[in-house]
Amino acid sequence: MSLSRAMPAESQWDLLEEHLLNSRFDVAWIDTEEIGEAAERFRVDPGSGVPCDLDTAFDLIENDGQETLVWIGTHSPGWSVAVTMNRGFTLSEEASTGGRGVLAHWHMAGLYELADEGMVYYHDGEHMGRVGEEAFRDHALDLDLDGAGFREQVEYYLILAGRITGRFLDREWFAASRVLYRVPGDAWSR
Repeated sequence: MSLSRAMPAESQWDLLEEHLLNSRFDVAWIDTEEIGEAAERFRVDPGSGVPCDLDTAFDLIENDGQETLVWIGTHSPGWSVAVTMNRGFTLSEEASTGGRGVLAHWHMAGLYELADEGMVYYHDGEHMGRVGEEAFRDHALDLDLDGAGFREQVEYYLILAGRITGRFLDREWFAASRVLYRVPGDAWSR
């Protein structure tokens, strides 16, 4: 079944607001269901993993301000998801090596702009472009960014991600248990 024109049951923006993720939402979808593989792509400390729900992840980050924490788990068949829970995280093209695709999105609602935010696509170690403008253009044909405000742009990108991965953000997505990992400060210098 093609999801190239599907729409979510609920506003993606409103769900982020409700679950306290809209002030900074830094997320990547990786085309693998193997959570260990997704975690390796973020160069996490494998021994640091703590299975938890979103509320527990928020509690754990309050007590740990030193390293970046990433909440990684299943998103949909064929896809996993990684949400940076604190600090900014710049995803390297290297995270997509070995033939994997990675969709990466980030925004900060407090800035109210998407100049260098939005959604990009990496495949097999290369930056492929912005989603909707280049890769997966057919998923964006009925979505219009022209004249869209910040909130509409965020909604647009998250609808695109849902269409591509086969799952929109929903209440069950936010209630799921995933694994919270630490990304060592020198992870990308190795």
